[in-house]
Amino acid sequence: MRPSVDQLGEIAWFRRLDRAHLDAVARAATIETLARDSVLYRSGGAPDAFFVLLGGRVGAWRGEPTDPESMLYFVTDRRLESLCLENVVADIPYFATMRGLVDGTTVLRIPATLLPGMLEADRGLGIAIARHIAERLQAFTEQMTDLGSLPVMRRVAKYLLGAQKDDSGLVVVTLRQAELASRLGAARQSVNQALATLTQRGIVEAIGRGVYEVRDRPALGALARGGPAPGPGSRGRGVVGSARAPDA
Repeated sequence: MRPSVDQLGEIAWFRRLDRAHLDAVARAATIETLARDSVLYRSGGAPDAFFVLLGGRVGAWRGEPTDPESMLYFVTDRRLESLCLENVVADIPYFATMRGLVDGTTVLRIPATLLPGMLEADRGLGIAIARHIAERLQAFTEQMTDLGSLPVMRRVAKYLLGAQKDDSGLVVVTLRQAELASRLGAARQSVNQALATLTQRGIVEAIGRGVYEVRDRPALGALARGGPAPGPGSRGRGVVGSARAPDA
C-alpha cells in the first residue's frame, strides 16, 4: 500500500518538500502492517530504509528479543514518531531489532535512497534531523544511566511517572510483565516485588489485573527522585496499567 501525498504532508520530514518531491516519495514509500511480535528490522541489518510510526506500538530490543541478555530499551506509540533515522543518516547497521507490540501496528517505510534528494530540496531538514538525533541520544543516555545506577524501586517509580501523557492523572502501562522488566533492565521478580512494595505502602493500589491506582503521587515522586517517600499528605489519583494488558 502506498501513502498519499496528504499523509506525507502530516509528517515533519516531508512537510516543506514541494509537490514533485512529495509525489516521488509517495511512489517509493510503502505502508506496512505489523502483527504483535512481528519484526520490522533486525539488529545488524543494512540500513536500507527508515520508518515512521502511523499507528499502534513498537519496541526496540538490543539484539534479538529472545536472547536472555537482550533488553527492551525503546517503546513508543506516539504517532508519526521516526524510527532508525539515525542509522540511515550515518549509513550504519541497525542498532536494534524493532518489533510490533500490538496487532495492526502500521508504519511508513521510506527507502534510504530518497534521503539525499530530500536533504538537497530542503536545506533546513539536515538541522532538524540533527536536533532529532541529539534529543534521542540524550534520552537514551539518561535511560542507560538510570539502568546502570538506580535501584529497581526508583526505576519503577520513574517509569510510572514518566508514562503519564497529559495532566489528566492517568498513566497507562500496556507492556507485558516480561517486557516491562526488560524495559527497566531488571528481573521480572524484582519489578513485581517493587510494585508489591508500592502497593503495601499505600502509594499505589491494585484494582485489577495489571491495573493500579496511584494513591499518593507525592510519595511516588519522592521515590523517583531517590528520596524517602513522604508521609501521608495530598494525594493525586490516576490509573496505572491497563485492564487489557496481558501477563507475559
